[in-house]
Amino acid sequence: MRTALLGLVVGLSLLAGTAHAQTTDVLAPARQGQLQCYEPNVASKTCQSLGGYTFAANGVIDNVAWVLIMPEPVVIMRISSPVVVRNNAICGPLSAADIARATFTIQGAPAGEADTRDIRAGLTEQLAPMLNQESCLTLTADGNGFRADTTIGGVPQPQQTQRVIWIGPNDGYRVAP
Repeated sequence: MRTALLGLVVGLSLLAGTAHAQTTDVLAPARQGQLQCYEPNVASKTCQSLGGYTFAANGVIDNVAWVLIMPEPVVIMRISSPVVVRNNAICGPLSAADIARATFTIQGAPAGEADTRDIRAGLTEQLAPMLNQESCLTLTADGNGFRADTTIGGVPQPQQTQRVIWIGPNDGYRVAP
């Protein structure tokens, strides 16, 4: 499991959200109900991860993400974390508390208590270096999608650059290997 978790850091970078490199509302598509599909396979309508947002009346923005953390067996995590928009980027830290609240499915079924405990422990250990550090994402137009660039603690993370497209919730996309 440890090897599979190494790829998770890239998927979790979406928890900081994404932003257009422009001065308009960077979350306009999300406010219209669209989701971010990371590393899309348009032919199979799959994503390595999906990200959406909820907007509270008091201004709090929550990023909800579904992340493929293992391809075999297929393990998907649902996690949420608060974010803020700053300098055309969406930023927020990933915390151990976020992982403690995360839920998991294995092969499409809810993970049992023991599996959930083991997955959470592995994730918390694997992601310890990035926990509680501000992660920010920006989007730059790139063909028919965007390039998502990440910084953690202000340091660029080029190994986490991903391709992203905005999709509608009824477009038939899902998280899958």
